[in-house]
Amino acid sequence: MGRTQRLRRRQASESTTVDAHKQNSLQALYVQLHAQGWQNSTQLSAHSYVQTGRGLCSKRRSFVAGDELIRLPVECLISIATLEADQAFKGLFNKDLFDKDARISFQALIACYLMHQKHLHDCSQSSHIGVYLDTLPRSYTTPYFCTIPELQCLPESVLERTVAQNRQIRDYYEILKTLVGSQYCEGCGQRYCQEIWSLAEYRVAYFAVNTRSVYLNARLLKLQSSKSHFQPLLSGNTNLALAPFLDLFNHSDAVQTTAEIQGQDYVVTLNGLPIPEVKPYDQLYISYGALTNFKLLTEYGFWLKGNAHDYFEVSLLDIEHMIKLNKTLATQTYHRNIFKFIREHNLCDQMFVHLDDGCSHNLRVVLHLIFKQQAYFPNLLNQIAFGDVDQFDDVQPELAYLVAHKIREYQIFAGELDKLPQLTESGAVARSYLMECVRYLNNFEAAHCASVSDFHNKE
Repeated sequence: MGRTQRLRRRQASESTTVDAHKQNSLQALYVQLHAQGWQNSTQLSAHSYVQTGRGLCSKRRSFVAGDELIRLPVECLISIATLEADQAFKGLFNKDLFDKDARISFQALIACYLMHQKHLHDCSQSSHIGVYLDTLPRSYTTPYFCTIPELQCLPESVLERTVAQNRQIRDYYEILKTLVGSQYCEGCGQRYCQEIWSLAEYRVAYFAVNTRSVYLNARLLKLQSSKSHFQPLLSGNTNLALAPFLDLFNHSDAVQTTAEIQGQDYVVTLNGLPIPEVKPYDQLYISYGALTNFKLLTEYGFWLKGNAHDYFEVSLLDIEHMIKLNKTLATQTYHRNIFKFIREHNLCDQMFVHLDDGCSHNLRVVLHLIFKQQAYFPNLLNQIAFGDVDQFDDVQPELAYLVAHKIREYQIFAGELDKLPQLTESGAVARSYLMECVRYLNNFEAAHCASVSDFHNKE
């Protein structure tokens, strides 16, 4: 029996208990939301789907473009207004300790709030969002939660993003630890951030917010006080919230939706569909935005096959690696001034290939400067880089080399993952993402790289 089959069998054996728990939790959430004024006018129900897991549908009605998907009272949202109204939570934060050089994002603060409420829920069942907490996933599938051996098998772009996330989360946790770590919980007598809030728990809470929050204009919220307690602590805006039940909507690149506060309600409207209508029991989707698969993977823990918004980014380091591994290119001389010029002028930003649009302008410029120009003085490079765009159309061979290099590289990464005894769910999602990248690049190669087989043979 293969690894995938074993994983599916183990998951199937656990699914009955998990599904029963989820159903009970959702039922309790329905009751609470109705008590807060939610009418469920669009008759939504949670349902399990093969491709996405839990999602939302209507068992009774169809939806067409222009229909309202959900109207959830603003009171049901967990927003800046919620935190500002929670006196016990605010009491944990002494404003005299706030440091303008040690601020946190609002996402980081909501993650702390989730930990606070979870402790209340576990300790005394006194959390007012306890039923919502019971509906949240217990784990997430972003590369951040891959094991060290799995991370060592992933591309540098994914590793860099994961390292940046880890650094940011640790920094936020340390700030929170400084602010509230020495305080004691009145219920259990333990200290926050010392004995109650662990870094591991904060990581899960952070990604709960990262993967499940919605956008809203915080200026439209009615705060109980005109003076914000948390404003001196926060960097950036507070334009996000957790939306119980609404966060069960999954993302599709093929739909268009809008979300806005209308009076006392947060309303999501279906603006565009790839089909005439969504029938009863068919899954209803919303749009998280025009996101690439890289963004979906690293922020949300999934990717979409044939994602309409996808493109494949490359870095200057990718080109340098390609030169070292390519027999034809490795024999040539490349002046360091060229690479310095590219970095100083940010030409290595926005380098990507797109299945429909081809090679990005910056990637063409960079390939042209490195492989087609002998000049290396800055004034000459400046004239070339920002001159006639038609001159950059001579980089097809090098583009083909680069695409072929990335295909082989991602195949090797996937092969290294296959050598591991077992993959976590995050590792399995990451591996499937690698193969989707290979599929995408193969399609790009076929559509945009002429005589690719000739270039392959030279390597």
